[in-house]
Amino acid sequence: MVRARLIDVGRLALLLVLAVILQTLAASQLSFLGVTADVFVIVVVLVAVGSGSFTGLVFGFVAGLTADVVFLDPIGMRTFMYLLIGYWAGRYVEEFGLSSAWVVVLLAGTVSLGAQTVYGILQMITGTEGSLLTMVVTQVLPAAMFDGLLSAPLYLGLTRVRLLPQQRAAGPMFG
Repeated sequence: MVRARLIDVGRLALLLVLAVILQTLAASQLSFLGVTADVFVIVVVLVAVGSGSFTGLVFGFVAGLTADVVFLDPIGMRTFMYLLIGYWAGRYVEEFGLSSAWVVVLLAGTVSLGAQTVYGILQMITGTEGSLLTMVVTQVLPAAMFDGLLSAPLYLGLTRVRLLPQQRAAGPMFG
């Protein structure tokens, strides 16, 4: 039991390191409609989907703290958002299940949309100038679509290499 728990913690730590590497080396080089992906949001959703709300909450906290450091943001902005993302994504799957892997794509996109909106509003409150509508159209919506689309290959890849447990779906996954 203790050994299995240590293996789970090791997998989550490896996922966090992988998220940092992907965010700093790969995602920062790829853009979609002028925005880059937030790998941390995607990985938090995937951990919550695979492991539940409590693990999603804890992983979201640690990933958010790491993202605050990586993005050089004030400590706590992403930490709190990712903590909530992890909890609510996990609760969604605990409550409603995972009917297909497309739910992961929609969940990641929806969560990213909410996180990007809240983060944009926080930036505007703390001093960034600009129009909320312009920010939504040029940053929030493209980022949410990009994060949602990237969640599918990440989910399938991470479950294939067994870094994430695969949730059993009622129907075919992506079929």
